[in-house]
Amino acid sequence: MSVLINASTSTGLVQSADTSGEIELQSNGTTALKVNTNEGIQILNCLGVGNATPSTSGAGITFPATQSASSDANTLDDYEEGTWTPIIGGSGGQSGQSYSGQAGYYTKIGRMVYAQCRVALSAKGTITGNVSLKGLPFTADGAIGYGAGVSYWYGLTNWVYVFVAVSGGTTQCEVRGAQSAVSESGSLTTTDIGNSTQFNASIIYFV
Repeated sequence: MSVLINASTSTGLVQSADTSGEIELQSNGTTALKVNTNEGIQILNCLGVGNATPSTSGAGITFPATQSASSDANTLDDYEEGTWTPIIGGSGGQSGQSYSGQAGYYTKIGRMVYAQCRVALSAKGTITGNVSLKGLPFTADGAIGYGAGVSYWYGLTNWVYVFVAVSGGTTQCEVRGAQSAVSESGSLTTTDIGNSTQFNASIIYFV
Protein backbone atom coordinates (compact mmCIF):
# COMPACT_ATOMS: atom_id res chain seq x y z
CA MET A 1 0.00 0.00 0.00
CA SER A 2 1.01 3.67 -0.26
CA VAL A 3 2.65 5.32 2.73
CA LEU A 4 1.39 8.88 3.22
CA ILE A 5 3.01 11.69 5.20
CA ASN A 6 0.62 14.58 5.82
CA ALA A 7 -1.14 13.60 2.65
CA SER A 8 -4.31 12.27 1.17
CA THR A 9 -4.24 9.49 -1.40
CA SER A 10 -3.59 12.02 -4.18
CA THR A 11 -1.64 14.92 -2.69
CA GLY A 12 1.48 15.10 -0.53
CA LEU A 13 4.52 12.89 0.05
CA VAL A 14 3.65 9.42 -1.20
CA GLN A 15 5.72 6.23 -1.21
CA SER A 16 4.65 4.21 -4.21
CA ALA A 17 2.22 1.41 -3.60
CA ASP A 18 4.20 -1.10 -5.65
CA THR A 19 7.44 -2.83 -4.66
CA SER A 20 9.73 -0.32 -6.38
CA GLY A 21 10.26 1.69 -3.20
CA GLU A 22 10.11 5.01 -5.04
CA ILE A 23 9.11 8.17 -3.16
CA GLU A 24 6.90 10.65 -4.98
CA LEU A 25 5.66 14.17 -4.33
CA GLN A 26 2.20 14.50 -5.83
CA SER A 27 -0.26 17.32 -6.38
CA ASN A 28 -3.88 16.58 -7.32
CA GLY A 29 -2.96 13.05 -8.24
CA THR A 30 -0.08 14.08 -10.55
CA THR A 31 3.51 13.24 -9.67
CA ALA A 32 5.72 16.35 -9.58
CA LEU A 33 8.92 14.88 -8.12
CA LYS A 34 10.21 11.34 -7.83
CA VAL A 35 13.13 9.80 -5.90
CA ASN A 36 13.96 6.39 -7.34
CA THR A 37 15.70 3.48 -5.67
CA ASN A 38 19.06 4.49 -7.18
CA GLU A 39 18.92 7.82 -5.31
CA GLY A 40 18.13 9.61 -8.56
CA ILE A 41 15.77 12.58 -8.47
CA GLN A 42 13.34 13.12 -11.35
CA ILE A 43 11.38 16.36 -11.75
CA LEU A 44 8.51 15.91 -14.13
CA ASN A 45 8.19 19.53 -15.27
CA CYS A 46 10.49 22.49 -14.54
CA LEU A 47 12.66 23.46 -11.58
CA GLY A 48 12.98 27.09 -10.55
CA VAL A 49 16.18 28.16 -8.76
CA GLY A 50 16.65 31.27 -6.63
CA ASN A 51 13.49 33.33 -6.80
CA ALA A 52 12.58 32.14 -10.31
CA THR A 53 9.06 30.87 -10.99
CA PRO A 54 9.34 27.56 -12.85
CA SER A 55 8.29 27.68 -16.48
CA THR A 56 4.92 26.12 -17.23
CA SER A 57 6.07 24.75 -20.59
CA GLY A 58 8.51 22.00 -21.46
CA ALA A 59 10.95 20.60 -18.92
CA GLY A 60 14.10 22.28 -17.68
CA ILE A 61 15.67 24.67 -15.17
CA THR A 62 14.35 28.22 -14.82
CA PHE A 63 16.87 30.84 -13.65
CA PRO A 64 15.98 34.28 -12.24
CA ALA A 65 15.64 37.12 -14.75
CA THR A 66 18.53 38.84 -12.95
CA GLN A 67 21.51 36.62 -12.26
CA SER A 68 22.17 35.70 -8.62
CA ALA A 69 25.89 35.15 -9.03
CA SER A 70 27.74 32.53 -6.99
CA SER A 71 31.35 32.91 -5.87
CA ASP A 72 31.82 29.17 -6.43
CA ALA A 73 33.34 28.54 -9.86
CA ASN A 74 31.66 25.12 -10.00
CA THR A 75 28.12 26.48 -9.63
CA LEU A 76 25.97 27.06 -12.72
CA ASP A 77 24.11 30.22 -11.71
CA ASP A 78 22.73 31.62 -14.97
CA TYR A 79 21.26 30.64 -18.32
CA GLU A 80 19.66 33.06 -20.74
CA GLU A 81 18.71 33.36 -24.39
CA GLY A 82 17.81 36.59 -26.18
CA THR A 83 18.41 39.10 -28.94
CA TRP A 84 20.66 42.13 -29.37
CA THR A 85 21.04 44.90 -31.94
CA PRO A 86 24.45 45.09 -33.65
CA ILE A 87 25.79 48.49 -34.73
CA ILE A 88 28.69 49.28 -37.06
CA GLY A 89 30.28 52.25 -35.34
CA GLY A 90 33.57 53.85 -34.41
CA SER A 91 35.71 54.13 -31.30
CA GLY A 92 35.04 57.88 -31.41
CA GLY A 93 31.34 57.59 -32.23
CA GLN A 94 29.00 57.37 -35.21
CA SER A 95 25.99 59.23 -36.59
CA GLY A 96 23.65 59.39 -39.58
CA GLN A 97 23.68 55.67 -40.36
CA SER A 98 20.90 53.49 -41.73
CA TYR A 99 20.74 49.71 -42.05
CA SER A 100 19.29 47.16 -44.43
CA GLY A 101 19.65 44.46 -41.76
CA GLN A 102 20.39 44.22 -38.02
CA ALA A 103 19.88 40.94 -36.21
CA GLY A 104 21.65 39.48 -33.20
CA TYR A 105 21.05 36.43 -30.99
CA TYR A 106 22.83 35.23 -27.88
CA THR A 107 23.01 32.42 -25.34
CA LYS A 108 24.57 33.05 -21.92
CA ILE A 109 25.67 30.07 -19.82
CA GLY A 110 27.17 31.13 -16.52
CA ARG A 111 29.94 33.62 -17.39
CA MET A 112 30.20 32.62 -21.05
CA VAL A 113 28.29 34.49 -23.75
CA TYR A 114 27.91 33.14 -27.29
CA ALA A 115 26.61 35.88 -29.60
CA GLN A 116 25.88 35.83 -33.33
CA CYS A 117 24.89 38.67 -35.59
CA ARG A 118 24.30 39.91 -39.11
CA VAL A 119 24.55 43.66 -39.67
CA ALA A 120 24.37 45.43 -43.04
CA LEU A 121 24.60 49.15 -43.78
CA SER A 122 22.54 50.97 -46.38
CA ALA A 123 24.11 54.35 -45.55
CA LYS A 124 27.48 54.75 -43.88
CA GLY A 125 26.89 58.07 -42.18
CA THR A 126 29.84 59.31 -40.14
CA ILE A 127 32.21 56.91 -38.35
CA THR A 128 34.94 58.39 -36.16
CA GLY A 129 38.06 56.48 -35.10
CA ASN A 130 38.62 52.76 -35.52
CA VAL A 131 35.68 50.67 -36.73
CA SER A 132 33.79 48.84 -33.98
CA LEU A 133 30.96 46.33 -33.80
CA LYS A 134 28.80 47.61 -30.95
CA GLY A 135 25.79 46.56 -28.92
CA LEU A 136 26.89 43.26 -27.35
CA PRO A 137 24.28 42.03 -24.84
CA PHE A 138 26.62 42.00 -21.80
CA THR A 139 29.74 43.89 -20.73
CA ALA A 140 32.89 41.82 -21.29
CA ASP A 141 35.22 40.89 -18.45
CA GLY A 142 37.54 43.85 -17.96
CA ALA A 143 40.62 41.72 -17.39
CA ILE A 144 41.28 40.63 -20.98
CA GLY A 145 40.08 41.01 -24.55
CA TYR A 146 38.71 38.14 -26.60
CA GLY A 147 39.18 37.19 -30.23
CA ALA A 148 36.14 36.35 -32.32
CA GLY A 149 35.39 35.35 -35.88
CA VAL A 150 33.75 37.08 -38.82
CA SER A 151 32.29 34.40 -41.08
CA TYR A 152 31.31 36.79 -43.88
CA TRP A 153 32.02 40.39 -44.84
CA TYR A 154 31.16 42.55 -47.82
CA GLY A 155 31.83 46.09 -48.97
CA LEU A 156 35.31 46.56 -47.51
CA THR A 157 38.35 48.11 -49.19
CA ASN A 158 41.64 46.16 -49.54
CA TRP A 159 41.05 43.63 -46.73
CA VAL A 160 41.57 39.90 -47.33
CA TYR A 161 41.10 38.75 -43.72
CA VAL A 162 38.81 40.26 -41.08
CA PHE A 163 38.11 39.44 -37.44
CA VAL A 164 36.76 41.18 -34.37
CA ALA A 165 38.37 41.51 -30.92
CA VAL A 166 36.10 42.06 -27.93
CA SER A 167 37.34 44.96 -25.81
CA GLY A 168 37.45 44.13 -22.10
CA GLY A 169 35.10 46.19 -19.92
CA THR A 170 32.89 47.20 -22.89
CA THR A 171 30.00 45.97 -25.03
CA GLN A 172 31.86 46.30 -28.31
CA CYS A 173 34.45 44.66 -30.56
CA GLU A 174 37.20 46.31 -32.52
CA VAL A 175 37.11 45.27 -36.17
CA ARG A 176 40.59 44.28 -37.33
CA GLY A 177 42.06 42.58 -40.36
CA ALA A 178 44.98 42.05 -42.71
CA GLN A 179 45.47 43.33 -46.22
CA SER A 180 47.58 40.38 -47.37
CA ALA A 181 48.47 36.89 -46.24
CA VAL A 182 51.79 38.08 -44.80
CA SER A 183 50.88 41.49 -43.38
CA GLU A 184 50.28 42.16 -39.71
CA SER A 185 46.73 42.81 -38.55
CA GLY A 186 45.52 46.36 -38.15
CA SER A 187 42.40 48.27 -37.25
CA LEU A 188 39.82 49.19 -39.87
CA THR A 189 39.01 52.91 -40.13
CA THR A 190 36.20 54.93 -41.67
CA THR A 191 37.84 54.90 -45.11
CA ASP A 192 37.50 51.09 -45.18
CA ILE A 193 33.71 51.18 -44.72
CA GLY A 194 31.18 51.84 -47.47
CA ASN A 195 27.43 52.31 -47.74
CA SER A 196 26.91 48.58 -48.31
CA THR A 197 29.35 47.15 -45.76
CA GLN A 198 28.08 44.13 -43.84
CA PHE A 199 29.37 41.58 -41.33
CA ASN A 200 28.25 38.18 -40.13
CA ALA A 201 30.03 37.40 -36.85
CA SER A 202 30.20 34.73 -34.14
CA ILE A 203 31.53 36.01 -30.83
CA ILE A 204 32.39 34.14 -27.64
CA TYR A 205 33.45 36.04 -24.56
CA PHE A 206 33.24 36.06 -20.74
CA VAL A 207 31.52 38.52 -18.41
